[in-house]
Amino acid sequence: MAAIISMLQLNNRDAASQLMEQDNDGDDGVIVNPSLTEPIWKVLIYDQAGQEIISPLLKVNELRENGITVHMHLNSERLPIPDVPAIYFIQPTIETLKRIGEDLSRKLYDTYYLNFTYTIPRAMLEELAAIAISSNGSNQIAQVYDQYMSFTCLENRLFTFSMSDSYRILNDPTSTDSAIDALTDKIVNSLFSVLATLGVVPIIKSPRRSAAANIASKLDQRLRNHLIDARNNLFSEANASGTRPVLVLLDRSFDISSMLLHSWTYASLVHDVLDMRVNRVVVNLDESGKKTKKVYDVDVSDFFWARNSGNPFPQVAEDVSAEINKYKKEVEEITRTSGVSSLEELDPTANAKHLKNAMSVLPQLTERKRTLDMHMNIATSLFKEVGDRQLDSFITVEEAITKQNKASLLDIFKDEKKSAQDKLRLFLIYYLSVDEIPKDDMAQYETSLLEAGVSVTSLAHVKSIRSYSKIVSATTSSSNQNASSDIFQSITSNISKFAESSRVGGGIENLLSGVTNLIPSRRDLPCTKVVEAIMEGASNAETEDMITLDPRLGKNSTPKATKGRTTFQEAIVFVVGGGNYLEFQNLQEYAQQQA
Repeated sequence: MAAIISMLQLNNRDAASQLMEQDNDGDDGVIVNPSLTEPIWKVLIYDQAGQEIISPLLKVNELRENGITVHMHLNSERLPIPDVPAIYFIQPTIETLKRIGEDLSRKLYDTYYLNFTYTIPRAMLEELAAIAISSNGSNQIAQVYDQYMSFTCLENRLFTFSMSDSYRILNDPTSTDSAIDALTDKIVNSLFSVLATLGVVPIIKSPRRSAAANIASKLDQRLRNHLIDARNNLFSEANASGTRPVLVLLDRSFDISSMLLHSWTYASLVHDVLDMRVNRVVVNLDESGKKTKKVYDVDVSDFFWARNSGNPFPQVAEDVSAEINKYKKEVEEITRTSGVSSLEELDPTANAKHLKNAMSVLPQLTERKRTLDMHMNIATSLFKEVGDRQLDSFITVEEAITKQNKASLLDIFKDEKKSAQDKLRLFLIYYLSVDEIPKDDMAQYETSLLEAGVSVTSLAHVKSIRSYSKIVSATTSSSNQNASSDIFQSITSNISKFAESSRVGGGIENLLSGVTNLIPSRRDLPCTKVVEAIMEGASNAETEDMITLDPRLGKNSTPKATKGRTTFQEAIVFVVGGGNYLEFQNLQEYAQQQA
C-alpha cells in the first residue's frame, strides 16, 4: 500500500508518509489530511497488470484523495489533457514502450512519470530512450522508476501473481524450454518484488528435482547479484545477522488433492463456486423474477470479508445476524432521537444538535448497509449454487473418501443432476487417496465417467505424478470439513426462502436455521504440515530432501540438504503452480495457534 501511495505522490516518499496512518485496529488505511499538502492533480495510466495491482487496494475516492482525477487503460482511446502530469504504471514490454512513444508524439500530457512493475532490462531502457528521442518528447519524461510491485496483494497476508496457466506450462510435456524459462523468470521477478517490498532477504527452502527448485536457484542468484551492488541495495541490513524469515517454495504436484477438494469456508466457496478474480465477485441474482448480474469488490477495506473470509458458513451467518441487529438498533436510535421514521427523512440542512449528530454517522451507516447487502446477495447466490450442484453430497463423500466403495462412486457418476466437473474432482481425490485400485475397477470407473460426459484426459497426468505426490490419506480424506448430509439438506431446503430477499435482514433467520450446527473441524493440509516442520526444525518425508539456500552467503556456496535443527519465527509460503484459499486459511490458522 505504502509503495503505491508513494508512486501516486510522484515517488515523493515524504509526502506519501504524511498521507499514510495506522488505524485503531492496526490495519493499514489511507487517511488524507488536506492541510498537510496541497494535492497535485494527475492522470493515472495503467496496463492490465498495473490495474490488477492497484484495484484491490485503492478505490476511486482514494485515488482522488491522492490527486488522481482521471484513470485510464493504456490501450484505451485517450484525448489530450494538457498541463497535467501523467503517472504510468505498466509492465516493461515492447508494446507498452511503443504506446508511450505514441503518447509522447501526440503530446497527450505535460510531463510523464514512468513506473514499471518490475525491473526494465537495459536493452528496453535503451529502446525507451530511442523512442523518446524520435518522438521529440524526451524532455517531458520526468521520472523512470523500477517499482518492484509485480504482484497483487489480495489481503494483508495474501498475494498472487495471477499466472493462471503456470501449472500447465510447467508440467505439460509439450511445453518448450523457452516457454518454461520465460515463466520461471517471470515468477522469479515477482518473488523478488515481494521480497523487495518487505525489505527482507530470506533463507530459501524448496524440494529437490522440481520446478520449485529451479525457481529457488534463480531467485537465490538474483538476490546475490543484487546484494553485491551496495549503492542500490533495496534490502535493509537490519536482518542480515538477526532473525530472518524462511521462504518456502513448494511444488503444486506434491499435493494435487487440496486443489480439488470442495470446501465450506466463506472465501473458498466464493472463489470455487462463483466468478471471482482479483477480489472482484460476479453474482447472478433473481430479483422480482428478473435475472440480474451484479459485480462486487471484496477488498482489504471490507470489514466483513476481512473478519469472515476464513470462517465456515455457520460463523459467517451468525456474524451477519449480529451485524444486522447492530445496524437496526443504531438506525432505530438515530430515527428516535431525530424525530423521523427513516434515515431518508433526515434533513442535512437542519441545525438541531441531534440531527447534526445523526448526519455525522449517516455515511458510516450507509456504507455498512451496502456491505451487508453485498454479502447477503453473495450468500444468496452461493446457496443457490450449492443446491443446484448438490455440493452437499460431494463434501459428505470427501469427508470419508477412503471409505467409499465402487457402488457408491458409480451411483454418483450416474447422477445426471451432478456436474461433470464435480464428478471428476471427486474421482481424482479418490484416486489420490487410496493405496490401490484394481485394474478392472479402474476401467469401470473410467467408462462410467465417459458415459456421464466427463473428460478423463487429466487422469493420465494424475497417474504420472501419483508416485511423486505422497499424500497421507488421513490428511487428504478431509479438508477441515465436518459436514453431515442432514445439515446440508436443511440448508438447501431453505435456499428458495432465503433468496426471496436481498435486503439487510431479509432471510437471515432461514440462513441461521440451516447452518448453525455445521462447524468444521480443523486439520492440517500437506502444505501446512511441511511449513510447520520447517518452522520447528523438525523432519518429515517432504523436508528431509529439501535444499536450503542463503543468498547472503558467499557466491561459491552451493545448495545443500537440510541438516541440524534450525527454527524460524516467520515464513513466506509460495506454491509454484498455484495455491488456493483453503491452503491460505489453513496456514493462517496454524500461525494464529503459534502466536
